[in-house]
Amino acid sequence: MARYVQDIRGSVNRDIDCSFALNLGMLIGDYVSCRRVLIGRDAHTPSQMIKRAIGTGLMAAGVDVIDFGVATVPVIHHHMERLDSHLMINVSRSPLRTDEINIKLLSNHEIPLEQRPTVYADLNQLGKLRYVNNYLDSYIKSILEFISPSVGKHEFMVVLGYDEGSPSNIEADILNRLNCQTINITFRGSLFGKNFPLANASSISMIADVVRSTGADMGVILDNDRDTIFFIDERGELIRDQTVLSIFADHYLKSSDGPVVSSVVASKSLENVTGGRLIRTSVNDVLNRVYTENAVFGGDEPGMYIFPEFQHCYDATFALLKMLEIMAERNMTLHNLASRMERYSRVEFSMDCPNEFKDSLIERLAEHFRGKKIELIDGIRIEESSGVVLIRPSRFEPLIRIYIESESSEETQKKSRHIMNLIKSKMSDLYGE
Repeated sequence: MARYVQDIRGSVNRDIDCSFALNLGMLIGDYVSCRRVLIGRDAHTPSQMIKRAIGTGLMAAGVDVIDFGVATVPVIHHHMERLDSHLMINVSRSPLRTDEINIKLLSNHEIPLEQRPTVYADLNQLGKLRYVNNYLDSYIKSILEFISPSVGKHEFMVVLGYDEGSPSNIEADILNRLNCQTINITFRGSLFGKNFPLANASSISMIADVVRSTGADMGVILDNDRDTIFFIDERGELIRDQTVLSIFADHYLKSSDGPVVSSVVASKSLENVTGGRLIRTSVNDVLNRVYTENAVFGGDEPGMYIFPEFQHCYDATFALLKMLEIMAERNMTLHNLASRMERYSRVEFSMDCPNEFKDSLIERLAEHFRGKKIELIDGIRIEESSGVVLIRPSRFEPLIRIYIESESSEETQKKSRHIMNLIKSKMSDLYGE
């Protein structure tokens, strides 16, 4: 059962080439206590190349490799316990840039990834390679046991948006078994690009147009890993991540005491829904805290949701089905569900910040806001009576992410200008040193 997620991202054949992937496989294989690792990828050619190199490195370190071929993270993760493994690796195109690769490690403990000497296994101790077939049936059978038959009675129509390198269309298969209709759309380009943490605007517009023109009940955009999903309601309007978090949290807390886990990015609306049963943690630690706190639900931006009743990993496929179940059981449209959730004015944007300046910038901001109610869990979070400001370093890029929330759009815009000018001033001081 995975409790930690680690990501490695970089340009194909520049930051991440076959030599890097081979050494990474050996480094991981030399460290892990389990002798069996599950591995999969999306349908893009670079992912195939890098996955094979990682698998070779694992075998050279004496670790058996179970290859799922083209498969999603939730599907592979579902088989970890049955195949007696504590580590899975998935390789896919980065959702941020089309020329980047994303190597994702899910394990029951963090793996140190710093360079260190590795040891080749003896000839008679080399890892073995095994391919897995017919693994989708087990996942589909299990997931259907957790979804109410009421979904089938409503005969929903869902527009499904995928990347061109997406693994097999498992969602359409499951929905068809639930007596739902699907319209499948494949699009090119990065899922986020410059819009992070929102999906690409052109993809949203494409799905929204089809939803409106066909009278569909919902549209979704799914990433290749299937740990991220964006919801579009029957009016063609994108539902904000924080609203989706509130819908799911409200559903689970109606029959449980909680808790619910999310990151420091969590909105005040989610805090209000959970009524003191929300645990905020760092972005990197959400999955682990869901496990250690025995949470009933967990999630984070962008569009990542954990359903412990099914499995401890981000699962966009399950999120899609669970949302349909909530709509069916409450006999409400997605727009009406979202409208019932409290909503604050919220602005999210990024600013350039070299990696070497990130820690110093947060320290200077903490000094600036000394005397106010602040948290330093993941960046700096400043809470005032009029709203919340969160400034946190990006995990993958030389950027800082800024989240500003208040009760009115005027106050949010005013705070945005103030914070932007403050950060520019602090950055100028750092460049001048």
